[in-house]
Amino acid sequence: MTRHSPFGLPLTDEAKQMVNDCRLKISQPIHPNFNTDFNVYRFIMAAERNHKKERDVIKYAALALNNHLRYRKALDLDVECIPSFDENPIFQKKLMPRGEILLKTDSQNRLLWYIEYATITVESIAHSIRSSEACKFQFLQFEYMLRKVMEQEERTGCLSSLRHIVNMDGYEINPFTMVFVTSGTLAYYSQLFHFENYPELVTPVDMVNIAKWIHVPYKIAKAMMPTGFSEKFRLHDRHFLETLTEDINVDDIPVSLGGNDTDIKFTDAIKIDPNNYWRVDNADLIDALEGFHVGARKHRHVCFNVTTARDLKWYFSTDGDIYFGVFFEGDATNNNVEQQDPNIDSMEMVYPWLKITAKLVHERDGIELNRVGRYHIVFCNKHSWIHRRAVQFYAQIYDDTDGSYKRLYTDGTMSTADRLL
Repeated sequence: MTRHSPFGLPLTDEAKQMVNDCRLKISQPIHPNFNTDFNVYRFIMAAERNHKKERDVIKYAALALNNHLRYRKALDLDVECIPSFDENPIFQKKLMPRGEILLKTDSQNRLLWYIEYATITVESIAHSIRSSEACKFQFLQFEYMLRKVMEQEERTGCLSSLRHIVNMDGYEINPFTMVFVTSGTLAYYSQLFHFENYPELVTPVDMVNIAKWIHVPYKIAKAMMPTGFSEKFRLHDRHFLETLTEDINVDDIPVSLGGNDTDIKFTDAIKIDPNNYWRVDNADLIDALEGFHVGARKHRHVCFNVTTARDLKWYFSTDGDIYFGVFFEGDATNNNVEQQDPNIDSMEMVYPWLKITAKLVHERDGIELNRVGRYHIVFCNKHSWIHRRAVQFYAQIYDDTDGSYKRLYTDGTMSTADRLL
């Protein structure tokens, strides 16, 4: 079996057959704005890394694609227009350094995307926006990137991706960044975006001007990463230009990297002053929080029934990372009866399933409950083998039929309450 159709070429007949076989196993709706052979095939390429038999490749590609389609619906990613880099808050606030996606390509039809990392400061992001925001802004970023690649594939009829060249010159590591790496947070983001939801979209990532010391955190990160990490993320010292020019024209490389293109521009990130870090601003809400623990390898469901159209809002803090999401089960059942082990994979994801750390910045968000039925707010600590998580939680439901507010407790009961969210 041919392992994959190379970038820069149309899909082979064999690849198209695999795409068709994968489509037959998809159980989630797939929107026309996303439904292309190339998009399906990217998941097949990812599955080929871990599975040799074609039936296993199709099976696991379909599972991954189904999961991605759940995220697409929960995040409303199939809208006609996705925010550009100009409109994405993570770039508007200059929390991340920025480089534009070029229409220029390497020899394999991969769009070129250069960026300079000297000004990136992980602590600015961690102290100024919610973990859920950081994830959602990055979903919008990757979706915008996907749209650019899809346009290139439509123009050429050939498989494309982003060739990402990251200039690490001037990048300095600090204790906060080391915690970001060693805690598994970097591995989670890489897994979530580069491997689970947008496989083969950004490949390869050429990290150039690497200092010798960076090999230590790289080895730590590599041990936590999925299969194919070292193939996708490639390190180069200062003698990188010869490697890049093997399949990139020197006229398409910025001057700062030894090329001839003087028009490629970069926008630096801005370090947030500690005086502008997020702070608690509602003492009454903090006093009203309901505390509970989620044991190691355990989860906690807050289950409740909705009989009229309502809005749900929540606020919580944690002492460490925890998975969080909201799911719609369907028909309402007895409110206080919780299943022994509810299967969220069989439910509709109505708020994306994300690993969140609400310690430095507390979580505050909400959704519309526009259907009658049973909902699950889920906190999950199954990724931790040893440590339990402490959660401080408040949830509020607004009933638009009578304009009332109700507080939702973790046992699924409700009581009339003043508006706090």
